[in-house]
This record gives sequence, structure tokens and C-alpha cells, in this order.
Amino acid sequence: MSQDPSNVTPPTDAGPSAGGDTSDEKSSLADSFYALPRSLKLVTALIIIVVLAVIFAIWRDFYFHWFEVHTGTNNETGLYYAFWSGFGSDVGEATIIVGIVAAWRHHNCHVKGCPRLGRPVPGTPYVACPRHHPSHEGTKRGISLETLIKAHEAAKKQNNLS
Repeated sequence: MSQDPSNVTPPTDAGPSAGGDTSDEKSSLADSFYALPRSLKLVTALIIIVVLAVIFAIWRDFYFHWFEVHTGTNNETGLYYAFWSGFGSDVGEATIIVGIVAAWRHHNCHVKGCPRLGRPVPGTPYVACPRHHPSHEGTKRGISLETLIKAHEAAKKQNNLS
């Protein structure tokens, strides 16, 4: 059953709520902001931008030299040599760290709170560590050679029957 949008009436306010609800204060602040003319908002934003630009222009020598030295962007021995041998060399290190975290995140156990690496659980989209994997026998990570041989033979028989 679908309703015609022209027949739907908007919900009405049931009145003030009991107790010290501050949602009315927040909504009144938002309502007063939205009630301001758009031109006043734009002029205020423009004034703030101009004031920040003037402050940055006055203090340029103070902060910009520090920024150039610490990022290595000033021309020390060649164009961007100081950047790549200083600040820019951290780009590669950050990439390696992000790659390791992504690989761990992709292969870690899907059981909540388990930090171990796992392997896929057949028939599901989940990954489980040896402790939580349903086909793992025993409590230790390692299994005996006999268990491995039996599991291999069972898998071979199952594939031949299919």
C-alpha cells in the first residue's frame, strides 16, 4: 500500500517536553542561523577569510620559514632534493605500514576480538584462525602427521565421489 505524497500531512509538534530537554535550545540556535539572510552569512564568511589572510600575511616570515625547513621544500641543493631526502622519505615508510596493516586486516580472524591470522572457512565468506576454525582438531596450532594424512585421504575420496 503506497500513499499519495500530496495527501500526506507533516507531523506536528506535540508541545514542550517534560523535564530539562535542551534539544529545543539546540534547534532554536539552528533555526536562528537558518533564519539569517544568505548575504549576511556570505559577508561574515568573507570577513573571516580576509582577516585570516591578513594574519597569515603579517606572520609569513615566522611560520613559512619553519614550514619550508621542516618539509624540505626550500631549494637546498636542487629542486625538491631536500624534500625527498627529508620529509618526503616518510611517504614510503607510511606506505609500507599501511600495506602491512591492510594485509593483517584482510587475513585476521573474523571472530570478534581475536587478533590471530586465519584462513578461509569453506562455504562461507569468513576467515578463522586455527583456534576458531571449525575443521581444526585439537587445541594446538600444529597437528600430527597421521591427522594430516587422514584429512588428505578424506578430501581425495570426497573429490572422487563428486
